Amino acid sequence: MAQTSGHDGTSTTRPPLPGRGREVDPWRFAGSFIAKALGGAIPAEPSHPPIPWTTVTKPLAQSRVALLSTAGLSMLDDEPFDMEGERRRPTWGDPSWRRLRADASAETVAANHLHIDTGYIERDLNVALPLDRLRELAAAGRVGEVAPSHYSIMGFQGADSSTLENESAPAIAEAMKSEEVDLALLTPV
Repeated sequence: MAQTSGHDGTSTTRPPLPGRGREVDPWRFAGSFIAKALGGAIPAEPSHPPIPWTTVTKPLAQSRVALLSTAGLSMLDDEPFDMEGERRRPTWGDPSWRRLRADASAETVAANHLHIDTGYIERDLNVALPLDRLRELAAAGRVGEVAPSHYSIMGFQGADSSTLENESAPAIAEAMKSEEVDLALLTPV
């Protein structure tokens, strides 16, 4: 662990970036109040098993790529995320997920999330779901192809992410496997 000084003069301890010898400052853009308020509440070591990262075996130019957004996006003709439940319980987030069509656009997608400013997404969907950029990369031959479906969850889960971890994430992974997705890009907001 390395001891470093934040932009506000506070001292933080953080792990080095794996394999690179550099360090990650998780509070860099949060501000000192949030860093102090939340920093002590987050355990130094995760309580879950290691993330099962998979080695990329195919060149990007030959890969089918899907996006996974944490912005609580849904197609307008699909059930929105539960914002009423979020209003009643501000420390809760809807743990379900939504499938988004490859032809999704600002005109066909709704942002259902009270923990983020959805105005940015309403003005430019690419902020949370960069489908236009992904289509451009595919057209230029940098990406093999755009997957037929993309996915969204509500990134904020409060203190209990067990349903998201144990039900929604495996279901999304299975949906991606069934569509032969080679790479998934997480687009957090």
